[in-house]
Amino acid sequence: MDRFQFCAGLLGSAALAVLPTPALPQAAPPRLLDTPGAIDLAGRMRMLSQRCTKAYLQWGQAIATDSARAQLQDSIRSCDAHLAALRTFQPNPAVQAGLPQLQTLWVQLKALLADEPSRTGAVALYDANETLQSAAHYLTVSYSNGTSNQLEHLIGLAGRQRMLSQRMAKFFFYRCWGLFEAPADMEMHLSRAHFTTVLGQFETSRHVSSAAQAAAAKTRQVWEPYQQALFASKDPTDMRTHAERVAAGSEQVLAATEELVALLVAQAQGRPV
Repeated sequence: MDRFQFCAGLLGSAALAVLPTPALPQAAPPRLLDTPGAIDLAGRMRMLSQRCTKAYLQWGQAIATDSARAQLQDSIRSCDAHLAALRTFQPNPAVQAGLPQLQTLWVQLKALLADEPSRTGAVALYDANETLQSAAHYLTVSYSNGTSNQLEHLIGLAGRQRMLSQRMAKFFFYRCWGLFEAPADMEMHLSRAHFTTVLGQFETSRHVSSAAQAAAAKTRQVWEPYQQALFASKDPTDMRTHAERVAAGSEQVLAATEELVALLVAQAQGRPV
């Protein structure tokens, strides 16, 4: 994956927010998708690429094994369902080109996830899940291209927050397994910086409802102990002592960011929030 493009994309989306700004509950796609709903589902594919890998790594290291296995199965079902829903709404050529690519990459990643978790499998997943995340990001942006609706851009930005919640845990568990330690540490710190910056923007944005601002404040409450567990140590052996806290915290922050996204989608669709 092109790290510069990923980081630049994060910063570019963050700038938009300041303009004059336990199974995981399933996003319930409307019977007929619209642009806010499609941005939500495509954005969830970014998150699920990270959550699938996080759960695989947990399971392989016997960290909260039952929960990890359930999360992996839930995430696989969600990816299949979201892709099926997205195929019903392809409003522009970029989406029409990006969706088949995403489908192909998901089939490849799903095959890797089907094997019993192992260090060898974790190595194979490292690039595969990043490639899927990049394709899902491209599709999310493709759905929002051509729109001047600030809320639709903010849905994508908030959706990236839920992806980052899983991304940090994923790289934490790579480090616990002694794999890709230097790049994983770098990615954890980059993700924390972006998550913290964007969270502050949502807490003060004038473009979102008071309910969404309250959801951002709720996210802050679970984010603080989560990041403390994530960055309590740099030694892989010591990190294992915080592993279950990280696993639980990643799901708590994910649930809070899911609530924020749902409120923004409702606001963009003109539904009561």
